[in-house]
Amino acid sequence: MRNLTRSMGLLLSFTLFTVVVRAAEPNSHEAAARRLVQASGGTGNAEAGAEAMMGMIRNNPELAPYEDVFRAWYKKVFASGDLEGEVARVYVKYFTEQELRDLTAFYETPLGRKAIATLPQVMKEGAEIGMARAKEHESELAQMLDAAKAERQKQTEKPPK
Repeated sequence: MRNLTRSMGLLLSFTLFTVVVRAAEPNSHEAAARRLVQASGGTGNAEAGAEAMMGMIRNNPELAPYEDVFRAWYKKVFASGDLEGEVARVYVKYFTEQELRDLTAFYETPLGRKAIATLPQVMKEGAEIGMARAKEHESELAQMLDAAKAERQKQTEKPPK
């Protein structure tokens, strides 16, 4: 009876230990998402995006003198916390585990590595095109905003009936 009680206790301890260890490890879906984040450039993508923003800051006369402050801020922000885990959890929301594995397999191909290396520049140039287009039509936006403000001002000035 004593041996049975001891065996049951050992079995229960081992089971609890296994459950605790498994709870601490990411599940296979999250692990697949983390692998995709790493294969697709990891947190380097966020830093590349922040660097692209530095270009916009440099072009803004009011903000350009503070580029060092922006840079220090984003380096601090990206260094803190588990950015990889947070991004992985977003992938888990939208992709199945198999889809994550398939994407990872693609990113590990030569074309996938080229896409990872090139996409930040493509996105930067795309943003520059968008900014240039917006700047070309800035006066139209100002006119539209002025008209909307005037219309809304008239509506608030009408006496209630």
